[in-house]
Amino acid sequence: MRELDRLQQIAENMKSEQLTHKELIAQRTHINVSDEEIDGMDRLIYNHSLNKKSFREFMKLAPVTFQNRIQKEIDDGVIPEPIYQNKQHLFTRMHIQTLMDHWGMPKYSDQYEPRAIAIENQKGGTGKSSTSAILATASALDLQTNAKVLLIDLDSQGTLGQSMISTNVDDDAIYLTAVDIALGKKESTGDYANLVQNGYTDREIILNAPFSTHLPNLDVMPAFSTDERFHDLFWQAQTDEEKNQLVSRFAHEVIPVLKEKYDLIIIDTPPQESPLIWMVNEAIDCLLVPISPREYDFAATANYLLTTHARFEGLPSNGNNLLWSRVLIVNHDEKSPSELDVIDKLSRTVQDRLLSTYIVHSELVAAAAELNRTALDVAKSEKLVPPRKYDDAMTSINSVYKQFIREIKSISVRGK
Repeated sequence: MRELDRLQQIAENMKSEQLTHKELIAQRTHINVSDEEIDGMDRLIYNHSLNKKSFREFMKLAPVTFQNRIQKEIDDGVIPEPIYQNKQHLFTRMHIQTLMDHWGMPKYSDQYEPRAIAIENQKGGTGKSSTSAILATASALDLQTNAKVLLIDLDSQGTLGQSMISTNVDDDAIYLTAVDIALGKKESTGDYANLVQNGYTDREIILNAPFSTHLPNLDVMPAFSTDERFHDLFWQAQTDEEKNQLVSRFAHEVIPVLKEKYDLIIIDTPPQESPLIWMVNEAIDCLLVPISPREYDFAATANYLLTTHARFEGLPSNGNNLLWSRVLIVNHDEKSPSELDVIDKLSRTVQDRLLSTYIVHSELVAAAAELNRTALDVAKSEKLVPPRKYDDAMTSINSVYKQFIREIKSISVRGK
């Protein structure tokens, strides 16, 4: 047997042993997602619950008024009883979101246009996935903004989206990625094609593709290794028109439908120059470039940014879709003189497109990732890191989120 034929046989053998999308999700969501309970209550649910006092203060209601309103909604079956634990009543995020919707509290969509935001840098290891997850989670936790958030994972080599899917998934669920949907009309076989044959419309498929997470207003679309076929199909296209159709469907037929449901669509991208990046760049309103303040990362990011203008102008929209772009410093060691020198260079070169806040290097981010969580999903009481390091990390993350959402809102005011 020729060596080439042997390699093909090996590939086929490996494919036959490969887990299905559903099996991969089951494996990741049942291990280390939230295997700890607090008196029978899931740790992730517990970490994001508010006690009665905190929830009442957010609602800005007098104690008696608050209690009467809550009791009425319990009596009417709007929400179940809050969870009584450790001598306090806890309102889960599902309780809170249900009540906010029922009471008609202001939503992001009342004042602001929905936005699609890519977290992008072709340099690997720049913290794209952790930044994407942190910003998506922070947005979903922000009760004041009250936005519906979607995290799209397009890095087929990563597992960000897979690890965030809720364990409460129907056995008959169909696992579609953003690439499955983007290629939907170009493929005659596969889950998307089967759904069409069963009478589902394109819009129905798109709206039902995202999966729920541990937060009621945060959904996720995972990526899988099969998404790599997008590149193959693009390069196999015979004409520029066919290539433009592949790049443009996500922008003109997928994202607009998702914006009917979601206010903030955050997209984690692969670390490469590829047709998949072009597809994303054609569809986004905003671009956030994370960078670690190290000389090698500075050089690699500079090279990436040098190609950005030509990349966007070469797209069907000529880059006219891009409304906002910023560079974000991540994984910064504040005690490192060399990193401070790089930050000075970033300040001189990036100027007003450099966010003034940054995410510090933190053991908390790494410790949370080991549990398939973001740093925001970890409670201080879990003692994964020393209290001071926990506080430093949370202060850093919250300051970045506040600047991020403030700037996104500033370019998204309805009627502006």
